[in-house]
Amino acid sequence: MKKTIIMLLVLSCIVINSQAQLKKLKAMGLGGKKSDSEASTDTTEKTEKTKGGGNFLTKAVTKLAAASGGAIMKATGMISTTSNLEEVTPLITFNSNLYPAELGTATQAFMKGWKSGGDMITIMFTKKGSMGFNKIDGSVTIDGQPATYTNMGVYVAFSAQSAASRKVEIITSTGQKSSFTLSPYNKPFKILSINGQADNASIDLTKDVVVEFEQAPVTETGLLRLSLAINQLGIKSFYDLPFIKTGKTITIPAASFRNINIVPGGKALYGYKNSYLSIAGEKISTTGNTSGTLPATKYDASYSDGKLLTVVKEPILNPGVTAKGTEKFAKGDVDYTFFKPNAFLARPFNQIKKTGVSSFAIRGTTYKEGKESSTKSSFSAGGTTYTTITTSKLIAQFPQLSNQVWDAVLESLYKDFIAAAQQELSTSVLPLEAVTNTDSYRAIAPFSKDDENTSVEFSRAYKNSKLLSAFMPISEGYGINNANNKIMNQSGANALMKFTFDLQIAIDGSYPVMVPKLAFELVGEQNGTVAETKYCTATIIGKGSKFPEGNISAADLEKIIRKSDLVATFRKGLQELKAKEKANSDYETVWNLQK
Repeated sequence: MKKTIIMLLVLSCIVINSQAQLKKLKAMGLGGKKSDSEASTDTTEKTEKTKGGGNFLTKAVTKLAAASGGAIMKATGMISTTSNLEEVTPLITFNSNLYPAELGTATQAFMKGWKSGGDMITIMFTKKGSMGFNKIDGSVTIDGQPATYTNMGVYVAFSAQSAASRKVEIITSTGQKSSFTLSPYNKPFKILSINGQADNASIDLTKDVVVEFEQAPVTETGLLRLSLAINQLGIKSFYDLPFIKTGKTITIPAASFRNINIVPGGKALYGYKNSYLSIAGEKISTTGNTSGTLPATKYDASYSDGKLLTVVKEPILNPGVTAKGTEKFAKGDVDYTFFKPNAFLARPFNQIKKTGVSSFAIRGTTYKEGKESSTKSSFSAGGTTYTTITTSKLIAQFPQLSNQVWDAVLESLYKDFIAAAQQELSTSVLPLEAVTNTDSYRAIAPFSKDDENTSVEFSRAYKNSKLLSAFMPISEGYGINNANNKIMNQSGANALMKFTFDLQIAIDGSYPVMVPKLAFELVGEQNGTVAETKYCTATIIGKGSKFPEGNISAADLEKIIRKSDLVATFRKGLQELKAKEKANSDYETVWNLQK
């Protein structure tokens, strides 16, 4: 069954904490063995079924991690209790035909009351105005029965599979009410065989795998969502494979098993013992019969079927591609690192058609104190020796510039970097206002950093763009309602660029310098209902430059930033990354599955 957006958020915290707990358990001989670069040739262990679902390690580590993760979030204010429904945004999923309880995943250990073949409704209450989760001070019921609160704002309810709609009611301690109905995915289907084998198929994940259905699954988008149960550090979870076009028979290419939904560039320990292939059809619906405080909300309804697998050969995962190096210039070296995640999380560059700019800003510090140094000298007078100790501290301070100077430099930077992006990416770039005037951009603008210009730091965005924060409400950053996807839909772009220039004052020997840095991000359209895609990210850092005392003009500032050197390196990095992507056929293979 699908690994929902909700569980991606919750279990990301669990996995982070579970790695710390696992260090204690590994001393007892528990945990994974292989890295993703070591393909096994013999993993034919028999599937071991246990009552109640979940092996000991998964249960133990999940409980420890959930408890510690919840405590950390409470201490930092990320989890709180509220009786005001105007402060929350619900993220909802409705999953039908749940996978077997004996599979023993982290989700099952986290969610009590699992029903094999049943339905599961999950509602995560996220904070509307900040990053975090809310527990409701009151009651949450589904068809009149209390939903179980797990942790991190998540309520869950299990029931026997049914085609009937379910009624959700929320009543707070202050008397606020909200209710709505949820409908299940109503197009059930059944897998007949995997590689011609009806049950517990033995498969080689370095080769194509053929799945046959009773009849072709009917989906809203014509695509199927595939997930594979994998053990990471001994904890079993579902990891998404690339989406594929539906049909009575589908062929999953070997490239799909190399490009799963994992942390970009991740090299954690993975294993495929007692695996399970889940295939889901999904539909984005809107809550029905909505009344009360909460507005109508989109949710993901899905139906899945799957089968246990014996993996006889494991894939070598695609860690993504990297272009990295150092360019030599008259004013000093410039280091660059460009990274493109694997083909599940990154589209091929040739899919870019129209690009928008979501952020173009410069920021930095203008004051730094160096370490104290002391010198000692002695002299004699009248038969007495006197010692003098002189203590000094080097202070580096960059002149405070007017907003007009910063704006002039931003104008120049924007012109040259956008021209470079257009040429290297073969894309048209929309006017800045096409993005910044969208309703979705205005909605996230309050979570940006305000412009400032003081004697110790500065931050300035180009025209009406914003220096967007990574810490925005979860409902805006994840899932089917994520902000970037809505901005692209409303602006007509299918990619968004984000440029952040950092100037950090530093002390090089005995004189102050300004160190220029560029962070670049190129976001693509969402992959199904699962994950935001990124064509690439990049970091470019130049050797620090001396700067004149007194007044600094826009032309002076361009030289300090080393604009021409950064632009040349930006072009070089994109060219290298495109060449490396082209040499890796996985990107075209994976995304052609959706055609």
